Amino acid sequence: MVEHIPCINPTCRRTAAPDKHPGSDWIICGKCWKALPERTRHRWKQLNARWRKIHRAMQKRQTGPVTWNRIVDRIESAWNRLNGDITQYFTSPNEPPVGLEDFLKENGLE
Repeated sequence: MVEHIPCINPTCRRTAAPDKHPGSDWIICGKCWKALPERTRHRWKQLNARWRKIHRAMQKRQTGPVTWNRIVDRIESAWNRLNGDITQYFTSPNEPPVGLEDFLKENGLE
């Protein structure tokens, strides 16, 4: 039996087949993707575009590997920071809504 890849959101029960996403440890389902802040989704698309551009340039030009290694390292570090932000968004405890404490005090529930 093939183990499915889970969505990064621990409360989401969606999974994906591993043959569709080889080498991946997690996915983001459509519902969770739309739940991310617009800024995060924009950054993801921006990094994807940059990576495609660099990848095409690397295939066309055969310059020194040191130059490409530095560029790839910078993009990978940006991806790692973004992946950390996405993971933290879904795993960190959410702050209570603004004004909730006052409401609870007014109604004697706190």
